[in-house]
Amino acid sequence: MAMTTPRDLFIHDLSDAMSAEQQILKMLPELAKESQIPEIRQAYQQHEQETQQHVQRLQQVFQLLGKQPEKTTCFAIQGIAEEHRALHKEQPAPPVLEMANLGGADQTEHLEMAMYTSLVQMAKDLGQQQTAQLLQQNLDQEKAMAKRIEGFSKSLGKQMASSASGAHAAR
Repeated sequence: MAMTTPRDLFIHDLSDAMSAEQQILKMLPELAKESQIPEIRQAYQQHEQETQQHVQRLQQVFQLLGKQPEKTTCFAIQGIAEEHRALHKEQPAPPVLEMANLGGADQTEHLEMAMYTSLVQMAKDLGQQQTAQLLQQNLDQEKAMAKRIEGFSKSLGKQMASSASGAHAAR
């Protein structure tokens, strides 16, 4: 489909968001399974439920617009997933895998925040207030999850640093 209007771009970007959320839904159970830390595992599981809500809200947005999502792939999220698969080939130690997974989750959340920030603004520019509100709900959840992930990353990083320094001191 040729993109000739801002609305065409909005539909395309919404479709990209739908692709992203669907790919993330496939990754979250794997991240939860790999996590050795119960609080982080629970956060991934909670975010899986939130991501299902994001998909439902995006479906509502498409209904409000009278459109169907385009068949597209969010290559940014696909790239993060490929990085995760490539990391496994390096056979990281469990705590290193945990840190890497948190890093990938952080990248994903920031990508989603940027995506939804743009979509909310486009919806407002197009006079789609109800659509903007639905997208803002997704954005708010992404921001909250990003803060949680950042907290987990800081905590795990400190633990690993103190373990490493303790190991060096014992030598």
